[in-house]
Amino acid sequence: MAVKELYETKTNNSRITLYRFELNPTQKILFLILSLIGVLLLPFMLAGDIFINLFQAIFVSLPAYLANPEYYHEDYLFYNFSPFITNIIIYSIFFCLSFYTLKKLLKTTDNKNTQKKNIIHQDRTVNWLGFKISHGQSLFLFIVSLTSMLFIVQNYIYSYTPVFMFDVLESLSIIPMGPNQATYNGLLLTNIPIAINVIFFTLCLYSIVASRRGKPRLIEDKIVKNKGLTLFIIFFIIFLLSFIRVLSHALLFTDLAYTLGSTPRVTNSYQANDLFLTIVVLTISLILMISSYFIRENSHEVIRKNKKLSWLKIELTPHRALILLSIAILYTLFFTIFYLTNIFLLGVGGFTSLTYASLVFHGPFVGIIIFCYYPIGKISKDHRLLEIVENVKNYKKYETNWFKFKLNRLYSVIFLSVSCGLIPLYIFQLMIMNLSAQSTFSQPTPFDSYQLLSYPLITVVIIAILSINIYTIKKTIHSIKFQE
Repeated sequence: MAVKELYETKTNNSRITLYRFELNPTQKILFLILSLIGVLLLPFMLAGDIFINLFQAIFVSLPAYLANPEYYHEDYLFYNFSPFITNIIIYSIFFCLSFYTLKKLLKTTDNKNTQKKNIIHQDRTVNWLGFKISHGQSLFLFIVSLTSMLFIVQNYIYSYTPVFMFDVLESLSIIPMGPNQATYNGLLLTNIPIAINVIFFTLCLYSIVASRRGKPRLIEDKIVKNKGLTLFIIFFIIFLLSFIRVLSHALLFTDLAYTLGSTPRVTNSYQANDLFLTIVVLTISLILMISSYFIRENSHEVIRKNKKLSWLKIELTPHRALILLSIAILYTLFFTIFYLTNIFLLGVGGFTSLTYASLVFHGPFVGIIIFCYYPIGKISKDHRLLEIVENVKNYKKYETNWFKFKLNRLYSVIFLSVSCGLIPLYIFQLMIMNLSAQSTFSQPTPFDSYQLLSYPLITVVIIAILSINIYTIKKTIHSIKFQE
């Protein structure tokens, strides 16, 4: 998700830092929203992996293996435990980072960071793959790269576990040869996912290092626009995956097959159509990548007062805009994670072939994600978010207590928004848990006995988080009353 960089007001002399990056007021608000979502959403994801997946491995797979170890593969326990333990570790890391960020940002604004050394300042330019990017864009790259590295490790471990029968990266080397027919090479099937993971991991590591380095920004520096940077990242990924698929065609159907110790396969119309489509995608991606280098900001751009903001013909006051932004970020993250989980871990709906089934799967999710992201882009466009934040901050003084923290009006509106957005998700999950438990207990088997403990524990977690959200709403609801 591209984050619009907004300029810090000259009257604000305090410095707020996060992982040494100096934050302006709008960046602070965006990180506050993201960290609050992480603190309130990740416990449920952890509970699912611990109380269902890990419990199944402990109470079903492990006893079966210990009873007759000779009937199982020597890596059977690794296959059963590693995916869920990996998930638990990654979600725990994200939760700790979210909690640390939330706690740091909720401290009083009169912090002592003004004299702190080694701050990565706002007014700088960073070089990244030939682009000149701003401080806000480098901060966005740092967070995305750090997050992606964890998911790359997760995907790498998953690729070694036959529990998941399909890997989307493996499908890049599987070439269609007819209806329900395909050809592949074992070496490509094994090594292509590893190569892609190594490439992406290296790029993420490079981005983390590059994003923390820079030089003072000069007037003549032409910074790439957020739109250009986002287009480059998206189509670079598509270009790389398409290139790998074209290479797979070459290694399977030309004399390059001899380098793999095999002979070239016989081509047909299905293979030719797939190759043609892949080359088209490769070419379009390359053109758009090159074009993104020319989408630059005007260095003399003037911050102007924005007109009234509306969304779906609803006029947005500063409070409404902040509420909509928080909920939009929440649902964009939720559906994006759910969508990518299904693609990269289960391979649902296909990825490399444009079939009717793949369009049926991808279409609705892409549409929902775009719909959720639309208000984010609209609200943060043309420095509107800075104006919204300042308007809410400068409204009548308001303060409330939330556990051990004091929330002003600005923070209260954000906490209220995220809690209101999470409640429907958790009520839905509560209904799913109830239906699953009824289905399991209606025809119980010895293998399902662990679920007598799993479902009640997950239900307790959901109810606890719902209680926190209800408490948050009760403490912050007055922040949006009489705001006109």
